[in-house]
Amino acid sequence: MFAPIVLFVYNRPWHTRQTLEALAANFLADQSELFVFADGPKPEASRNDLDKIQEVRKIVKEKPWCKNVQLIESEVNKGLAQSVITGVTQIINQYGCIIVLEDDLIISPWFLTYMNEGLELYQTASNVYSINGYMFPIETDRTDTVLLPYTSTWGWGTWKNKWKTFDFGMSLKEQIILNTHLKARFNLADYDYSSMLSYGNNSWGIRWHYSVFIRNGLGLFPTKSLVQNIGFDGSGVNCGNGESYTNLCNDKIQTEVIEIIDLSFFSIYLKYFSVPNQSTPKRINLFKIIKSLVKKCFQKL
Repeated sequence: MFAPIVLFVYNRPWHTRQTLEALAANFLADQSELFVFADGPKPEASRNDLDKIQEVRKIVKEKPWCKNVQLIESEVNKGLAQSVITGVTQIINQYGCIIVLEDDLIISPWFLTYMNEGLELYQTASNVYSINGYMFPIETDRTDTVLLPYTSTWGWGTWKNKWKTFDFGMSLKEQIILNTHLKARFNLADYDYSSMLSYGNNSWGIRWHYSVFIRNGLGLFPTKSLVQNIGFDGSGVNCGNGESYTNLCNDKIQTEVIEIIDLSFFSIYLKYFSVPNQSTPKRINLFKIIKSLVKKCFQKL
């Protein structure tokens, strides 16, 4: 049996349709269960907002995007953080593993294949906490996988026993904030993830990153991205305006068990996030956009 897919949607009809179309085009879609959690309207929602929410739900019901599709509709607005935490917990407790998507992610036809292979290969690896489908646009000819000491919120999967480590209160966050070395280790190169710990209770993403970090956990990543985020158009609450620079890989990713971090790729990965010295304006602009959006996308809807 393949891992169930959980999709979180709200009020973006166009984005939701693109996500579902890409999902349906996956090689394992017709053999996979899809659970769609549709968040409800905010108290001050306008008629236009209400119409968009209903349109999204209509799209989900439009056709069988996967083998089976179950729509879970909320009458109230939970926000992304609560929706993800409760939705993932509900499904993963039932099935033991899970694949998670949001309504602004376009996935490669090989995404489900990669995710299921990864979840199968690493299910007994004590130090691997997630299988991740997104990779920043790093220039490489490789189409395989690497282990990195990070997490991703854009197309990912995990197992019940790893999700149980999710630390809601982040009881050790002050030690990270106050310790220079721990803070540097917690951050992604120049990305100040540690500053998010102060308001992290409103974010599921930073709490997941924290939960994996304090256990010295790793995540599996493809060297080329199987996920493209199309939400940088001002339509989302957490992500602002900007171009999506990720090139979607439509090739099959070679997946096999890896036991150590590939330091050569890891160094390229970290170098990518370093402030450019003599780069083109587009590269500088890309750095600023991603730095801003990574922070925003860890916040609550």
